[in-house]
Amino acid sequence: MKVIQKGFAAILLLSSVVPVLAQDDASARGGRDGTMEYWWVDKIPGGPNAYKAPNRPIWRLSELTQMHAGQNKWSQQIILDDEENVTYNSGAPGAKITRRMHPDTPTVFVIIAGNLRFNVEGQQPVTATKSGIIHIMKDTPYSADVTGDQNALWIEVNVRGYSTVYPAADPKPQSSPGNSIVKVSFAHRPQPYNPPNQLYFNTLEAIANCKVHVAVEDDHLFANPALGYVNPADNKCGGGSLNTGSGRPIKPGATFNTSVPFGHLHSGTVEWWVIQVGQESGRFENYGEYHATEGDVMYVPPNTWHETTADTPSGPSVRLAMGAYQRISMQNTGPVQ
Repeated sequence: MKVIQKGFAAILLLSSVVPVLAQDDASARGGRDGTMEYWWVDKIPGGPNAYKAPNRPIWRLSELTQMHAGQNKWSQQIILDDEENVTYNSGAPGAKITRRMHPDTPTVFVIIAGNLRFNVEGQQPVTATKSGIIHIMKDTPYSADVTGDQNALWIEVNVRGYSTVYPAADPKPQSSPGNSIVKVSFAHRPQPYNPPNQLYFNTLEAIANCKVHVAVEDDHLFANPALGYVNPADNKCGGGSLNTGSGRPIKPGATFNTSVPFGHLHSGTVEWWVIQVGQESGRFENYGEYHATEGDVMYVPPNTWHETTADTPSGPSVRLAMGAYQRISMQNTGPVQ
């Protein structure tokens, strides 16, 4: 099996791939963009065995609301792996996220519906709405309230192993079973926002203003709105904001063999997506094809062939690409001859 290695990061893969340097062709010598072709050694099969609960190829918002029918306030673990700890949450107007801080790690909130008003130390209060992304820097106290007249839905993303502290001036929180609460003291210094990072990014507003870009680029946490159009004529901002994805739109009922190499993979890192706008299609090795809509979450483990693409008949599609690390996309170049 062959895959394409992009860019200068090829040096990171020398322990697990063998360059095809003996071939006398352009792909072996390297293309103009630095691309070279490699043998991928001991590629692990993707598929059902690669998923461990609560992780799954897709969490549908419709399924989550059915699971928590009749509840205004709920929290559902949807991702827990070696990289991140992710929950899907709901709160009624007036619900609060009490003042707290993560000393060593950032936090990201993705707003699916409703309004959440955030108070973050050193920043002006901001109300996050549908398609909004809140980026809390490490070592920065924050709180939030559900405002407006409807329930809010949001996804909270933390780095695996994160810790939480609460100001001692506020009410004493409860400890988890088997643990205790102690008081500690330390100096904290809220981290500055360096571009492209900012406290609040709204994907719908960015589309309207033709300014879609990476929303979060932090230590072990990033979020990149991938904007695509099935119909190029719907793209009013020109080619600069066109990103149709890594595969072709998947038509309902179309047959596709997911056991044959296709698309691309990431050697050691997870990739997952929040569908922020429209619809998206996804294919996952040895698993199947999925059509996701707004509010759904798709997830692919490391070492798994996959492809995703815009699937909205008219207008924009946005899948918010999430993960803990910037990834190398290793493109499939066909079966070994």
